[in-house]
Amino acid sequence: MVLYPVLTELVFRTARILAPAKSWLGTVTADKAWKQKEPLQGKVVWMHCASLGEFEMGKPILEGFLDNRPNWSGVVTFFSPSGYEPRKNYSRATVHYLPLDAPSEVSKWLKYCNPALAVFVRYDLWPNHIAGLKNSDVPTVVIGMSAPNRPWYLSPLLPFIRSTFSAAVNTWGVVDDRDAATMSAAGVHSVVLGNPKYDYAAALVGVEANEKFVAWKRAQQKPVLLVGSAHLSDCAALNGLDLRDYSLWVVPHDLKESSKLQGALMQYEASQVLDSTRNEPKATDVLMVPEFGVLVSLYGLADGVVIGGGWDKASHNVLEATAQGKIAACGPNWQKIAENKELVEQEFLCPIRSHGDWMQYLDQVGSESFAAKGKLAQAWILEQRGAAEKIVKVLEEAVEL
Repeated sequence: MVLYPVLTELVFRTARILAPAKSWLGTVTADKAWKQKEPLQGKVVWMHCASLGEFEMGKPILEGFLDNRPNWSGVVTFFSPSGYEPRKNYSRATVHYLPLDAPSEVSKWLKYCNPALAVFVRYDLWPNHIAGLKNSDVPTVVIGMSAPNRPWYLSPLLPFIRSTFSAAVNTWGVVDDRDAATMSAAGVHSVVLGNPKYDYAAALVGVEANEKFVAWKRAQQKPVLLVGSAHLSDCAALNGLDLRDYSLWVVPHDLKESSKLQGALMQYEASQVLDSTRNEPKATDVLMVPEFGVLVSLYGLADGVVIGGGWDKASHNVLEATAQGKIAACGPNWQKIAENKELVEQEFLCPIRSHGDWMQYLDQVGSESFAAKGKLAQAWILEQRGAAEKIVKVLEEAVEL
């Protein structure tokens, strides 16, 4: 930790000056109104999340903690605009981008935020922020951590950073025994607290779609195959399939990419595609849904579900579809998500590696047996609840020390 603070101060100051306004760095550093505000008063719990998925994992824990301690207030930070933008008006906490990991920024941030407890969800931990919390004697807890490999900041090649993290974090809360074994091999004691994503997903059971999309579903004459959080690679993976027997609904991961995703569906003419923001409900071969906040409820209307991201770096959240009683398919890159292994073992998630896998999945869509299996998956989700309650107790113990 001798060289890192100096380097980060220099690099981030320079990058901030040179960053274009619409770049990630330009967007994040534009959130600076808090620097002119008075420090937050009272007891504050600060929860940091990389993006939206981590927020949804931490949300039941933050809310459970605040429900038990009504005199506390919450602050949430995001690394990514894809998390910040959808949740910037979250009613239970003040929301900001995570300030850059430079000592001067960290010092200003901790003075403003004034946390009595810091919670990091899953993996997005930064050395200067962690050092600042340690120097301020702020209890720090990591929750929902998946550790298939040793985290970089615990490497023996980085002894000063490693010692800072080891000393600063009160509790490393991991998902399962495999994660605990990885942390033990890295020389750090962790606690298996379970996966709070299940608590989040269980709260979604029974979420209903708005009337507009119910009307779209009613207008279809074919089963609906929904591609949620779709990337270009996910749409490209559909090319070569005979989808004439399905109404394909596509919800982009990046809403601004809707026209590009439509273009990636090479087997469809423009006349076969409708847009939920421009057209009235009627039967269609393809429905593009470039709308925020509707995906979870749309899973309940779908007959078959393809989770995006799996033909890219990693599949997105599968549990949201499972909670709506759906057996989902995804691309071959599903292993990075902790709960996906259990879903695959239970046959509640179907990885697609070949044309044969596609045929096997699509042949089931719309059948009674497929719907019945989805109900079993939904019931299984409800049985997995409980991690959030455990983690809330850990947070309460941390602030009582």
